[in-house]
Amino acid sequence: METPEALLARLELEVVRPLDGLLFGDYRGVFYGRSLDLAEVSPFSPGDEAERIDWPATARTGELHVRRFREERELTLWLLLDGSPSMRFGSRRREKYALALELALCAAYIALRHGNRVGAILPTGLLPPKGGKAQALLLAREALKPGRGAPLGEALDLLGRVARRRSLLFVFSDFLDPFEAPLARLAARHDLVAVLVEDPWERALPEAGVLSFLDPETGEAVEVNALDRRVREAYRRRAEALRQERIRGLQRARAHPLLASTENDLVPLLLGLVERRRRWPFKTPPASS
Repeated sequence: METPEALLARLELEVVRPLDGLLFGDYRGVFYGRSLDLAEVSPFSPGDEAERIDWPATARTGELHVRRFREERELTLWLLLDGSPSMRFGSRRREKYALALELALCAAYIALRHGNRVGAILPTGLLPPKGGKAQALLLAREALKPGRGAPLGEALDLLGRVARRRSLLFVFSDFLDPFEAPLARLAARHDLVAVLVEDPWERALPEAGVLSFLDPETGEAVEVNALDRRVREAYRRRAEALRQERIRGLQRARAHPLLASTENDLVPLLLGLVERRRRWPFKTPPASS
């Protein structure tokens, strides 16, 4: 197992530096998005987005008005890593938890380097938000310690209690536990990215003979004949139906979903995140913080 120091050094070399070259160091689209602080309401101009229309002001004046927001100069990034046993599964390059941790550390490293604060809900407990390079190392050390943590719903509720100000939240999970209601409460107040972490074997079985599976949540063991085409097809259909329902649940909760597989490289994943955040619709902030 890598030490925390070695893990951070590898991610900087293999992920952060290549991203710097591709994005020219501009991570604003990932971490800042669009500001939540209302600056003014002013008449509509060509190029303004329809989502910004302020309908009360439009009705009052008889002319289209839009909300304009103040650019955020500093943010707090919160990371939630689901430590449930199902996150310890991995059939290829890494376990799901390892992928989630690597993505979280890349996000933390970049945010801290730009003068922001980072906090986390980890399987071992709460890491209060702080700035500085030492916070990334502390995050790596705590996240690598053994721990299962609270069920996902309880962890999401805890995040809602400690993230008092509007923040950018990343939730890394396979979302196998109930999540929709607590996630929706968070998304109503914060800019929330829900990273659905998955493994190829969870979607389709390989032709590999008789496979023995152990449910990490219940301890139940089962054998599957993966040479039987009918078995593989039934598994694929059932797995895809469950996957699509989880994605719909994330969308109903009004979180921004990002799919991450254990077979993916980190650089394309993070570049995809940049592109998706540029396309995500604007969310009008709540009336009060």
